[in-house]
Amino acid sequence: MPAAVMVPEEENEVEVDTEDLETILQRLKCGKNGDSELFKEEFRIQLLPQSQHPLCNLMDQKTQTGSIYLLQRELQVFSDQLTSESLDGVMDLNSVQGGMETTDEMEDSTREDSMEDLPKMVTELHPVSIKDARYFLSLYAMAHNPAVGDAQPAVFPLWVKVEVQSSRERVCYLGSELHTNKRGKVTGMSTFTVTAKGPFPTPASLPTLGSLQKKHRARVFPPNNNVVNRGFAQYDVFGTGSHDGTGERQTSVLIECSWKDVTSVLQLPPYNSDTVMHIRAVPGDMKSAAYNIYRELQTLSGFVEGLNTGEVLWCLEENATPLTTTVSNFIQEFTELHVKKPALQKVQNEADINSPMHSMLLPPRKDLDFTEALWEKLLGCSGYQELVECLQLVCTALQQGKIQPMVHRSNQSELACLVRESFKGTMRTPDLDGLLPVRLLAEIGVEKMKRDYTHFFIAEELTTLSQLSAYLKTDASLEDNLALLHKLHVILEMVAACKAFLDLPHENLRTLLGMALQHYGNHRHDDGHTFQLPLSAGACVKRVYERSQAAVWRLEQTSGGKDDQVTSVCQISTRPLYEHAVCDVGDMTLGDPMADTQPYFLTTVQQSRVYFT
Repeated sequence: MPAAVMVPEEENEVEVDTEDLETILQRLKCGKNGDSELFKEEFRIQLLPQSQHPLCNLMDQKTQTGSIYLLQRELQVFSDQLTSESLDGVMDLNSVQGGMETTDEMEDSTREDSMEDLPKMVTELHPVSIKDARYFLSLYAMAHNPAVGDAQPAVFPLWVKVEVQSSRERVCYLGSELHTNKRGKVTGMSTFTVTAKGPFPTPASLPTLGSLQKKHRARVFPPNNNVVNRGFAQYDVFGTGSHDGTGERQTSVLIECSWKDVTSVLQLPPYNSDTVMHIRAVPGDMKSAAYNIYRELQTLSGFVEGLNTGEVLWCLEENATPLTTTVSNFIQEFTELHVKKPALQKVQNEADINSPMHSMLLPPRKDLDFTEALWEKLLGCSGYQELVECLQLVCTALQQGKIQPMVHRSNQSELACLVRESFKGTMRTPDLDGLLPVRLLAEIGVEKMKRDYTHFFIAEELTTLSQLSAYLKTDASLEDNLALLHKLHVILEMVAACKAFLDLPHENLRTLLGMALQHYGNHRHDDGHTFQLPLSAGACVKRVYERSQAAVWRLEQTSGGKDDQVTSVCQISTRPLYEHAVCDVGDMTLGDPMADTQPYFLTTVQQSRVYFT
């Protein structure tokens, strides 16, 4: 008789009590009488972490503590189908072997080759029927009910993945979670029934608030009208979806609103709702207003990494004008201007006008000094030799006194030091050999981008220079400076997203920037960190949920007291919550972010508490 097999989740190891595991396995395997006919098939129980709890995206995660058992049906299937060609090949090989003598080594090799061609059996996990799921949960309840007799110690909650086609209500999960007192004794349990329906093409096809309330009251005993309901709505401002189906991390801006006294299904959050913004900045998103800045930072990263590896990825774009000609013209401009105007040059070119910051109506930085403007020219170097030739042009012009450009006082790059030496006529001749040209280029790039980020934050009056001092170290290595620039860029991505999509008040931006500076001051660079910022339901937030469809809308109803509490949760979303519960929807496009409106999916949770003592 096959047994239910317990296997921990491989990627998420959880400490498990061996005695508890043996207890639940024995109970589920044999039941009370040990003669269950249910185990004609294999079943598998996995130990999953809290992050994979079926209710993680449906109810308050604080109510789900620790790990859970998840029971599914285990099937053995072929990994692939044998083609006629592969069968012919095996037969031909056997016929050849029959007409000739082979050594033992040849026979072993042939046997191994033929075994590789045969299909392999693999294990697949499938949902169980609603009948089997209830049976398992009844065993679980009896095993821990003190009134039955030899009640077992409390173990993790048991959840069962259910075939939605096996019930009219389209149940997709059933679960039981135990309640214990301070002494660890089991006093009762909560039972959960999760159903999934949809898609619903329009809001009019969804259940009404009255029908949802009526269904909830029917489960309350003794009957009472003391129902507390709360609403929740989540808006995907950045359009990436609360769950990205591609598995790729993207910049996301989610606004979550919660309030009391829901008046209708899909009700807009009232003005007094509690509002929180969740923002996660992932550099490299092409939809970001700071994408061009990210590309510049990535190019700089390649130069810095090349100093350690000895390999540099150069720009492969073919320029109409050779870079040496561009640098020569650049030097000529300074030759004509430095006598008349020996101050910082106001460099403004087409790249400045079309920059992302300018498109966001943010002041672009025009006070580029000589090395910073040179960096913008050398950024498109196509090779090492071209870089050397351009730097030789610059060094020759400085040594001969043709130009006397100004550099920022804080610019401590070696090329800036050579510029200062040229003022006194004591400039040394650098040996442009080996990795020195790449290091000179990386240094001026670090100095330029460091001042870019600083200028942006201070010009917008979002922070002060003293608050940025930890990110502007002058004695740090190129690698450390690059790590600090990556942190500043993540912060810039967040601010840019808020300005472009939310138009948040200045005070909110200052608060967000302060939180980010403090976090990255104590933590390493992390693209996946999500910041939470409480907001007032002002005009900017109101515009978001009035002009866009809620990605998630939820109604939670609670009745009764502590000992007889009944909870119902109804969640409406634009994406199906459980893949195994999605029905055939024909030509309907699901979760298309480009569509004006998306179909709705309805997921409900019914929770009831039962006390043993």
